[in-house]
Amino acid sequence: MQDWRDVSVWQRLAAEGDALLAAADAALAPGDAMATPAAIARLRKSHDAALVSAAIELVAARRKARSKFTGADGLWCDVGGVEQASDERVAAWKAARMREALGAGAAIADLCSGIGGDAMALAAAGLAVTAVDLDPRRAWMTARNARCAVECVDAERVPLAGAAIHADPARRDEAAGARSWNLADHRPGRAWIERALREARAAASKFSPGVDRRACGDAPIEWEWIESDGALVQAGAWSGAFARQPRATRATRVARTATALTVGGLPDDARADRSGVDPRLSTGVLVSEPTAALARAQLQTAAAAGTGARELARSLGLLASHAPLDPHWFESFAFVAECGSDAASLARVLADQGLVARSVRVRGRALDADAITRALAAKSHGDAVVFAWREGVGVRTCGTRGTA
Repeated sequence: MQDWRDVSVWQRLAAEGDALLAAADAALAPGDAMATPAAIARLRKSHDAALVSAAIELVAARRKARSKFTGADGLWCDVGGVEQASDERVAAWKAARMREALGAGAAIADLCSGIGGDAMALAAAGLAVTAVDLDPRRAWMTARNARCAVECVDAERVPLAGAAIHADPARRDEAAGARSWNLADHRPGRAWIERALREARAAASKFSPGVDRRACGDAPIEWEWIESDGALVQAGAWSGAFARQPRATRATRVARTATALTVGGLPDDARADRSGVDPRLSTGVLVSEPTAALARAQLQTAAAAGTGARELARSLGLLASHAPLDPHWFESFAFVAECGSDAASLARVLADQGLVARSVRVRGRALDADAITRALAAKSHGDAVVFAWREGVGVRTCGTRGTA
């Protein structure tokens, strides 16, 4: 049987598969990612087996893509490609930045284009896009989705000198069969990524949000962490003409229904004026937790400037202040009381204050968050958040009340 992943199968599906796609869509129940063996057997009675497999994959991928793309039902894609693709809000944000640096009509290469999520946004932004992917099927998908020039070659063969590039290296540990944050598992690998960020006239490279910004050594990179609808979805490295402030970081939040928000500057570990540390808590103090993008970018000091906020402990990710912090970048809670680290003590403090636990947020594995959450019978409508962190050899715990 022909492999359903072969590009020729997908080309046949595009040319003659309307009826099969409708049948495959009917074979997958709403919310399902796989058809039942019986449904597949029925489809194979009247259609080529490879075409059936490709059709089911496409239907499942389009359903998955609806959370990322408004035109998902018209995309040519597979499930793995959708998972790695930038959603259209993030891609549009990045594309606008690239157009700003290069100018309308400028040439840019979208390397490791996948299904074309970023290529679509780059083309929509008015850039002359050439997409590159080593996989013939993915290159074909990009051509269909982005309607741009496409080359099916190894990204490492693309000349870097004088070029403007966006790269989305495959992030997969093949041995484990899972996505990976480790640059050693990226394809193209670390050496090429570092070379591209140094040699290209303008370079942008996409990474998993867990990437360590120190992974590329002293390369003159501006790092950006991006949230989409409240979820931290990717990190980006900008260099050359794309880097507004080399060695600075940026946190960005995009959403379907709101204007994008962004803040940038020197990260806390590179600032001489970093927020001070004061572990004291008392009535009237607010305990604030940064958004994921802000925390990864280490921009708490920049975002809390002028408020007198201080860290409860260095690099803990919790700030204390008397003045409210920007709600776009921090979730703030009113300090209630210090607690013991066992569930009974925590429950007693919350009960004394007439509070119902909503969540338990632990730093550095100070406590078993799941066990404490269960013991407190936390409710989604609760009004109390418990914070726990290590202080010296012990554990410090406090109860807080939501301020909204």
